[in-house]
Amino acid sequence: MKKIMIILSLLTISNSFSQDKKLNDEKNNSFTLTANIENLKDSLTVVLTRMDAQNFYGVNVDSTLSQNGSFKFQGQIDEPSEYQIMIIDYKAEVGKRNYLWLENGELSINGNFNDFENAKINGSKLTEFYKKYFAIGEKYSNQMKNGEIDYKDYQTVTRKENLAFLFESPNNIVSLSNFLYFKDNVSKDSLQLFYAKLDDNLQNSKNGIALKNSFEIEKIKVGGKFLDINAKDLEGNTVKLSDFNGKVIILDFWAYWCHVCHEQNQEEFPILKEKYKNEDFVIISYSVDVDYETWKKSSEADSIDWINISNLRGVKDKVVAQYGVQVYPTSFIIDKEGNLFKIMRGYEKGLIETELDKLFDIK
Repeated sequence: MKKIMIILSLLTISNSFSQDKKLNDEKNNSFTLTANIENLKDSLTVVLTRMDAQNFYGVNVDSTLSQNGSFKFQGQIDEPSEYQIMIIDYKAEVGKRNYLWLENGELSINGNFNDFENAKINGSKLTEFYKKYFAIGEKYSNQMKNGEIDYKDYQTVTRKENLAFLFESPNNIVSLSNFLYFKDNVSKDSLQLFYAKLDDNLQNSKNGIALKNSFEIEKIKVGGKFLDINAKDLEGNTVKLSDFNGKVIILDFWAYWCHVCHEQNQEEFPILKEKYKNEDFVIISYSVDVDYETWKKSSEADSIDWINISNLRGVKDKVVAQYGVQVYPTSFIIDKEGNLFKIMRGYEKGLIETELDKLFDIK
């Protein structure tokens, strides 16, 4: 079975929350997050992690220890973002988590350690919005588990309700972040309409720019010419896809968080590199990581000794939009004339080799 990692819509929404411009505003220039949790033991580790669902990674930004049934985080954030709070009882090998959209201001969490995922979060309108948004998916997921609807119906009804609500309440960062999951599955007119509903701050944000790119830039098509890429390798050298005109090119999109990508890097590409070493052939790995050191360590761990480039802009990179990448890994086979010959989504050992044999007329 083909092994793939697909960027799926992780969150769902409801129709009950009216558009409110205040969702975009910070209450002040710092936040205080205070938790009072029943049955919370002393000296448990509590970790605050900034999430990035579209890039499949989280960054731990702070940690503390519980004391007298409480813990606290303080700091500043440039803009609201999704965070995870994880309480870890190492001795009992138990971890409890909850999610919120952290924004500057006074926030509180109240609940029970044994049911921490349902603890009440106060002081964040974005989190209230997010929780309602998430509840729709939970409702239909439960219906599917109970046999009331099948998976196809689940997909249809959640998609319909998600999009309906997003267009009713577009002008906030949670709606924009969620709408990006649909950017490859709605019409160009719908993308433009949603973008037009955003204020200037959101249009000029990273997510806003990613949305704009999705309907403005040219996208590659099978049989058409490749779109040139300009990026840097680990040594800081600029590399262009057009540097390899006249060669058969494997252009592979990967990331450190993609386990299947590591399998392909370690199992398949070294074999292809050796087999076609006497042909006009090159492998180019394009990382969608955002951190140089992470990219470097992953590349070294996979022993990548072929061309390896990145712009370190994550899955919101313009190049990702141009090539329509949603699945990781995705490999593009480009022939000697510069035409896109084949798109291979996911990794199944031997499939790329079969297609290359056709191009090189190897029986």
